[in-house]
Amino acid sequence: MGCATTPKVTSPCISTEFECKDRMTCVHKAWVCDGDRDCPDGGDEAPEICRGNITCRADQFQCKDHSCIPGALYCNGDKDCPDGSDEFNCTRPKPVCDKKTEFDCGGGMCIPLSKVCDKKPDCPNFEDEPRDKCGENECEKNNGGCTQRCVDTPVGYYCDCDKGYKLTDNRTCEDIDECADPGACSQMCINEKGTFKCECHAGYARDPRDRTRCKATEGHPSLLFARRFDIRKISLDHHEMVAIVNDTKSATALDYVFRTGMIFWSDVTDEKIYKAPIDEGTQRTVVIGDQLITSDGLAVDWIYNHLYWTDTGKNHIELSDLQGNMRKILIRDKLEEPRAIALNPLDGWMYWTDWGQVPKIERAGLDGSHRQTIVSYDVKWPNGLTLDLVRKRVYWVDAKMNTISSCNYDGSARRVILYSTDVLRHPFSITTFEDWVYWTDWDKTAVYRANKFNGKDVEAITSTHTLQNPMVIHVYHPYRQPDGVNHCAAVNGHCSHLCLPAPRIGPHSPRVSCACPNGLRLLPDNQMCVEDSVPETPKTGTGISSSGRDAGVVAGIVVAVISGVIILAALIAVLMYRHYVHRNVTSMNFDNPVYRKTTEDQFALEKNGYAPGSKLYPSTVGEEVRALTAMECTLNIQNSLR
Repeated sequence: MGCATTPKVTSPCISTEFECKDRMTCVHKAWVCDGDRDCPDGGDEAPEICRGNITCRADQFQCKDHSCIPGALYCNGDKDCPDGSDEFNCTRPKPVCDKKTEFDCGGGMCIPLSKVCDKKPDCPNFEDEPRDKCGENECEKNNGGCTQRCVDTPVGYYCDCDKGYKLTDNRTCEDIDECADPGACSQMCINEKGTFKCECHAGYARDPRDRTRCKATEGHPSLLFARRFDIRKISLDHHEMVAIVNDTKSATALDYVFRTGMIFWSDVTDEKIYKAPIDEGTQRTVVIGDQLITSDGLAVDWIYNHLYWTDTGKNHIELSDLQGNMRKILIRDKLEEPRAIALNPLDGWMYWTDWGQVPKIERAGLDGSHRQTIVSYDVKWPNGLTLDLVRKRVYWVDAKMNTISSCNYDGSARRVILYSTDVLRHPFSITTFEDWVYWTDWDKTAVYRANKFNGKDVEAITSTHTLQNPMVIHVYHPYRQPDGVNHCAAVNGHCSHLCLPAPRIGPHSPRVSCACPNGLRLLPDNQMCVEDSVPETPKTGTGISSSGRDAGVVAGIVVAVISGVIILAALIAVLMYRHYVHRNVTSMNFDNPVYRKTTEDQFALEKNGYAPGSKLYPSTVGEEVRALTAMECTLNIQNSLR
């Protein structure tokens, strides 16, 4: 206000998106006036925009308050609409009588078994008083044909099974596989005849109050989460909250290395990535300070010591070491709006979400290889992503579908854990530990938790509508980053620059692969990196390849040594043998004894901070041509002297 000129306002949204009133959130235009409040303030459903013409998709049910829910939830016995209108005027199926306590008179009428064969008709057509069946015990003959238990009733009988078994054809009992229920055990489930038992992984022990649950044997878990203007920590033992990093402009994504106590976070306003000790948040340093736009997702490889992040502005996934050096763009194709990212360096995989026009969840090796889509349907706005390293599953929240879902690492065995238009108004990030999932919600401005197997026992960890701008969240505990073998530790995996873990496709898969930072390319030996702007030029004869910079060094040395002594004789010799040389010299066949040393010296210079394009070696095409011309002149002189 009061400015001479109105500053130009640039929208953060692209042409296919709707900009919310907070000027930060962008939603797909197809989501405007669809009955779901996708903007934090619900501005995409404002009456002045929609004018009452709110319609749901063909696969949805429209509640009386105009909100939309999945059609499969209509008349399912649960009130899924905020006003419960999905359960109004539902046609109930005919009741089925409980054969253990009731008698079926037919037509949907059930009476207690105590009224059968009491010589008083209770069914309309005397079905409860059959003359030839009252008082007969059918179980006395061949156990009624039941494989386990036969239960006699006043009229007839029924077969039943012992605990741990179930009926398959009203007579035969078979063992129940309790382990088919994902939540039967916290971790490992072993099915046995008529029963089952639970086991825990190393570092966990069975809870004495419930032998099916596993608890961590050490450490005190906490929650770390960004809150735009600071980063906070909540103890899960007594819910004490403290700020560990203050005065951030717009802290969004974060991760940590438990072994060193270092936290990393992105600031989308500064367009930088920082790090600081978790107990000294004021001692922050810049890790990535340039060529970064919007990093909504960030993850640390705690075994191989690399930092991975998504950039929604540039639509790629990039990595560096933990100091911000050796940067490499790993994934750049077919990415629209990459957001959350999670790593599993134990198996060499990374996973990320993409909430673009074609929303999906993908995975690839930590070296960028073997990329594949694992979730491609029933996903709209996958904001948060986390890995359960114990159960080997992926969990994600969808802010458009109002769901928490999970699947195996390869996308199989997918399940919806929780659907709620109430507590999942606008979930942004998710993490998991032991039997729980934790998530942040923009609309509720709070942190919640629920059972990770069935979505039950939903509980707010913080007070609702008091925790402004909750962003990415992580459980802070050593078991979230289990120890593993760093196969690059020995001589950097024989790589000149980046040594990255390779995905474990099979038992004989390579453990690591070499990669080059931006601006360098990998030689055919798949170990050494050279400058990408100067391609190699193969020479004939000895089979040794020499680049333009090597030829320039050799040419300079030779010319400097012989120019003062033989220049006059060389000119005369050139005139005498010019025709002979022109006809017979067709290629540069020479041995280069300093090639390997020069390459090693170059690598040493690059490693110590000297730019590959320095004047020690030719760095442009023009310099390379001049170097090759000097070499050819030298060879002509040498041939003429011979």
